[in-house]
Amino acid sequence: MQTKIMYLTIISTLFIITACATEHSKIVVAQFGKNKIYMDEFEKAYAKNSGGYEKAKADSFSNYKKFLDLYVNYRMKLRDAFVRGYYSDEDMKRELYEYKANIGKTLYLNDKLVKPGIQQLYERRKYEIRAAHIMLQPDSSMNEEKVISLGNELINRIQNGESFEKLAKEYSKDIYSKDKGGDVGYVTAGEISIPEFEDAIYSVEPGSIYPKLLKSGFAYHILKVIEKNPRRPMIRAQHILAAFKDSLGNVDSVKAYQKILEVQEKIKAGEDFGELAKKYSDDKFSAKRNGDLGYFERHRMVPEFEYAAFKLKVGEISPIIKTDYGYHIIKLTEEKPLPSFEEEKGELEDIYKNVKYRKELAKLKKNLIEQSTLNINRDIYYKLLPYLDSLKSINEYMQSSLHNKFGTSVIFTLNNKEVICDSLFNYMKNKGDYIFKKINEPTVREAIDDYAGELLIIEKAIEYDKVNPEFASLLKDYEHGIYLFKILEEEVWSKVKVDSLMAKNYYEKHKENFRWKDRVAFKDIGVESDSLANVIYSLLVSGMDFDTVVAKYKKSIITTNIKEDLIEVGNNELASEANKLQNIGDITKPFKSGTNWYILKLIKKEPSRIKTFEEVRNEIMGIVQEQESKRLEEEYLNRLRKLYRPKLYYDKLYEAFKK
Repeated sequence: MQTKIMYLTIISTLFIITACATEHSKIVVAQFGKNKIYMDEFEKAYAKNSGGYEKAKADSFSNYKKFLDLYVNYRMKLRDAFVRGYYSDEDMKRELYEYKANIGKTLYLNDKLVKPGIQQLYERRKYEIRAAHIMLQPDSSMNEEKVISLGNELINRIQNGESFEKLAKEYSKDIYSKDKGGDVGYVTAGEISIPEFEDAIYSVEPGSIYPKLLKSGFAYHILKVIEKNPRRPMIRAQHILAAFKDSLGNVDSVKAYQKILEVQEKIKAGEDFGELAKKYSDDKFSAKRNGDLGYFERHRMVPEFEYAAFKLKVGEISPIIKTDYGYHIIKLTEEKPLPSFEEEKGELEDIYKNVKYRKELAKLKKNLIEQSTLNINRDIYYKLLPYLDSLKSINEYMQSSLHNKFGTSVIFTLNNKEVICDSLFNYMKNKGDYIFKKINEPTVREAIDDYAGELLIIEKAIEYDKVNPEFASLLKDYEHGIYLFKILEEEVWSKVKVDSLMAKNYYEKHKENFRWKDRVAFKDIGVESDSLANVIYSLLVSGMDFDTVVAKYKKSIITTNIKEDLIEVGNNELASEANKLQNIGDITKPFKSGTNWYILKLIKKEPSRIKTFEEVRNEIMGIVQEQESKRLEEEYLNRLRKLYRPKLYYDKLYEAFKK
């Protein structure tokens, strides 16, 4: 019995909470005609315009009130748009369709490809992989078929226990890695230009090979993962170098090794690494900074140095490392953590679009086609093939016999929708991929699949508002925007008539508001040193022409102004200095402004005055036009107010954002 009472109490409480929530959302804050504006609609609109619910909650009642005034006007205009039949206007429907197709396609592909693509890239980039490969390439002794056969044979031999490294030395055509057992070093996702290679190495465990032969251009590859470790994006290190070459260029590796051994002993004895680098390192550039090399990432240093440095933990010191430059001892001083997804998002998107997007898009199109019905009109297809030879490029299509004969013929159907030749070839023309391709049967067949995939993506885009609320909201805003634009065009902008008389009358009433401040025109010479400025000044005061001096020292002059435009005195320091000169032609003594030295010559001075009508005509025309627009819009709103008699319940706004 007690359990039953508790259950009924919980149910009653939930009912009361739900009822209150419903009651709050259905509070009527305004109405016009038979149309009501409820609290939930007001809150959504206000939050959207103020930057979110949290900001909206903290806002003032007076701001809620102002917004309600504007929102009621907005809703009345939309109602008027409906009454005028804008919703069925063919031009507007076409504009809305094009927007829906374009933006919907972007959002659909973003959700379908880009978002999961960059998320996968981020997860993969948490690791770095040390990889190796055996590269096989067709040549005069072995055709492609035999290369593929050899590749598959080697995969079987490796899987049966033969050494990958030994086979790499024997068979690989990569002269840079074959003698290292095929080792190509460390890579991470986004650094590999062939997406299939990246997918392959991230799908196998360390010590294993990818079980299929992979192709790149004209070569085939067997891939092996040697190591897989957490990625360290950037490290900072100090080093001490004992170079093989001395200051005279003589090579003495024994002497270099003896030197680095002595340094190592001093480090073990506890001497400061930075001080030792200053004193002993032959890398003079880093030695001045206690051996500091700054931050660096993979592939910035020679392999031996890189491998040793990236194995260290912060604070650790390496054993002696040999490179082509000499012997090194390295100390790891700092390490940057992996950036967060948000920090790396922009870079991830750039990498994804440059490396993987095109192939992923092609794969998506292929999948969509497989789920659809694509039928090529074989009769037309084979009839047009002989005409392809007449096209040197796709740009010639509209002037060709191919267009004249087959332009309106159906080339294929997609889900029972017919597509004509003109549509296909125009798609090829507008898409840059086909501009430089030979227009032959394989190209046309490729284009049919490409175009069919594009049409299917647009189909998805047109319906995407039904599955993506963000897009549905964006689409509704755009739809309302084009209706309001049309109304303002009809009721305001087309009726605005501003002539010179109106502008002149406005000028006469408000001309005191249009004033020039004190202005000055001057020439200037700017140079870097005071000594050169003094030389130039002495030439000017001795009578040499200003422009002649400019020409004489043009290679040394940093800035020069030989125009005679009037500049308001308060605009910059040079104008203020020029204004201190009394007579036209006077020259200032050299003075410093910023990092340069200047000499000015006064050309003209003009005291503050009212601007003439001609000087402000364009500005005033804009002001009057804006005033007329506001007046006409207010007249239009007044007609709507008389028609709908809006009622605004400001007192209800005290409840806004309280639930």
